[in-house]
Amino acid sequence: MPPTSSPLRLAIVGGGFTGAVLAIHAVRASTGPLDIVVLEPRPELGRGVAYSTRDPNHRINVPSDRLDIVAGETGAATAWLHAQGILPDPACEDGTGAYVPRADYGAYIGAVLAETLAAASDRVRLSHLRTTAAEVRGEAGAWQILTQSGERLAADRVALCFGHAVPALPCRLGPGVAESGRLVADPWAADALAGIGPEASVLVVGTGLTMADVVTSLGAGGHRGPITAVSRRGLLPKAHGLFRMDLDVVGTHPPATALDLLRLVRRQVASVDPALGWHPVVDSLRTALPDLWSSLPAAEKRRVVRRLLPFWEVHRFRIAPQIAAALTEARAAGRLLVERAAVTGLELGADGRIATLLRPGGGETTRRSFDAVVLCTGPERDVSRNPLVAALLADGTASLDAVGLGLAVDRRSHVLDRDGRPRPGLYAYGPMTRGSFGEMTGAPDIAQHIERTVGDLLAEPI
Repeated sequence: MPPTSSPLRLAIVGGGFTGAVLAIHAVRASTGPLDIVVLEPRPELGRGVAYSTRDPNHRINVPSDRLDIVAGETGAATAWLHAQGILPDPACEDGTGAYVPRADYGAYIGAVLAETLAAASDRVRLSHLRTTAAEVRGEAGAWQILTQSGERLAADRVALCFGHAVPALPCRLGPGVAESGRLVADPWAADALAGIGPEASVLVVGTGLTMADVVTSLGAGGHRGPITAVSRRGLLPKAHGLFRMDLDVVGTHPPATALDLLRLVRRQVASVDPALGWHPVVDSLRTALPDLWSSLPAAEKRRVVRRLLPFWEVHRFRIAPQIAAALTEARAAGRLLVERAAVTGLELGADGRIATLLRPGGGETTRRSFDAVVLCTGPERDVSRNPLVAALLADGTASLDAVGLGLAVDRRSHVLDRDGRPRPGLYAYGPMTRGSFGEMTGAPDIAQHIERTVGDLLAEPI
């Protein structure tokens, strides 16, 4: 018999990886009727920015056997990839596992969502609206949502799951730069690099994971011209090593300052068995980070973000072996040059190329011209630039975290209002909560946190 009680109405704002995994775990953890609406402009759920790419050179940067989204179902992702004929594939595999194209992992998330919904079809309904939320307001014990396309929705729970935004501009653009066709402002857009000729000189602004993808894609597409990648520190993402997350890296005296934290990591790396290397220290720290982060004073958290975050990111967010090999080859061949410099201006030169003002650290600004410029500075970090977030902040429904990386939430992902109180029925998950937890960007971390906390969302009284 179908359930007769009124369904719990869950609105998920953002249907990329985070939103899809929340839907999966909400369905699996619920026992009664559930009515889910997902607001996501893309045609497929589960892909978002990271997994919408169709470029086979864009690989997941974690082996597939570490990307399961349900605890206790070890190897599910890898088994699905084998069942679909995606694996085995020598191009994807090395000694640490299989690094498949990100599009394939996105397909896996979509398949798990479809299977989960089919298994609960007698009590769960999911609607996908290809739009975004313009307004979210609490009214009369419920939440009212106004979409960009004009729909009005009512929900008992709202989960904010929108993740990565396009890269921020590094500087003001001169007249004609944006319209020139030589500036790639969104490297994730379809055919974003198609206009770059094989001999073109390319400036890549940023030296992180996105830069690695762009350089790899250009090389695979036959590009032979010089590529210059710049960032303020010139840091490149590290390659993977041994995977372990079971080391006790904190001990009985957790650090109380940013300097203590830095010394702790250095001490642990220096003392670890050389056969393990530094990678297990970094990975093991992730498991302790939420507790450690919550105990740091706000001023010390800000010091970590200001001084240590770039160094943490290149060790924490490593690249697949195939991508690391492509970068090494490009640098050895002289096609890729990495420099420490800030971009202070982009102008359209008389020759039609982009004249770029570059200022090395402590040096004088120089003017250099490139045939194309690709922005790989990473997602826009100022979450308040999102119109919906700006509205939530303006009316006091939400507040920023102590370091300004995203929304303030408690340990169960309740959004905190301007007075620091949890808002009943309003939740946030994924990258926008990174500043509250210390880390919440990698797919495994997001999935594990959602699985641990989704019961609170379902159990909260209506």
